[in-house]
Amino acid sequence: MKKLLLLINPTSGKRALDDSLMSVVRTFSDAEYDVTIHLTKSEEDLYDRAYDSGGYDLIVCCGGDGTLNIVVNAVYQSGTDTLIGYIPGGTTNDFANSRHIDSIATGAAKQIAEGIVRDVDLGFLEGNPFVYVAAFGMFADVSYLTSRENKQNFGHAAYVFSGIKSFAKAKTYHLHIEHDEEVLEGDFIFGMVSNSKRIGGFELPIIKNVLYDDGEMEVTLVRKPKNPADTTHLLNCLLTQSSDDASVHTFKTASLRFSCDEEIPWSLDGEFGGSYKSGEIQVKGGAVRMIF
Repeated sequence: MKKLLLLINPTSGKRALDDSLMSVVRTFSDAEYDVTIHLTKSEEDLYDRAYDSGGYDLIVCCGGDGTLNIVVNAVYQSGTDTLIGYIPGGTTNDFANSRHIDSIATGAAKQIAEGIVRDVDLGFLEGNPFVYVAAFGMFADVSYLTSRENKQNFGHAAYVFSGIKSFAKAKTYHLHIEHDEEVLEGDFIFGMVSNSKRIGGFELPIIKNVLYDDGEMEVTLVRKPKNPADTTHLLNCLLTQSSDDASVHTFKTASLRFSCDEEIPWSLDGEFGGSYKSGEIQVKGGAVRMIF
């Protein structure tokens, strides 16, 4: 019988499984998996359990995008070829929604049990993996600065309200960016390298031709508007299919280098990913295997 490790984040995943844990386990058991359940005690415990999962055929994590990031990071760093499944239990679940993973735990479990094994690209910011987005500037810190209590009590609305605060005090960073023999320089209020059609709970039609296994990611950069009143127009461009504003620059790449005259805080999959004055972002195609 195949072996499955079910890792549940008690601050998010447990909530999604409160009424359906036995049904989820039964689904995996019917698929001939011997299921081991572990309720994680901390991020370090989650990482360690995933890192040491080489004896399992499949590791399934239940939690938010941050939980998935830790598990994917651990499996990749361990050098094992353990298959990964994901039951979304967070507030925004961008990765799951972009890949059409069922938001109901029992449905997601069935997708894992009957799903297709897929090679998943990973991005790396100075060697730190991210599954679907690395971002800086306006809105980038909303997820990790929004209190866990507000996330649990108000759900996606908590992100919206926090985003409004971020919008009002957007900071500008002067960056020099090199990619694919192109050089960009300017004052930017937001930037992201992503492999998703949905970021922060919002569909972003401006990000076109997203392919999850092509070894490239989509880059979106927003320059500081000359007129502060134009900021609303910039936001509208991001949330619609319009890219006619010269302040919004998009392209695809497998790698880029950036430098700034000050440290820039980055968000990786909605969690704080460190601050850097300069660095490199690279994409590694098919870095891990997932099933959904």
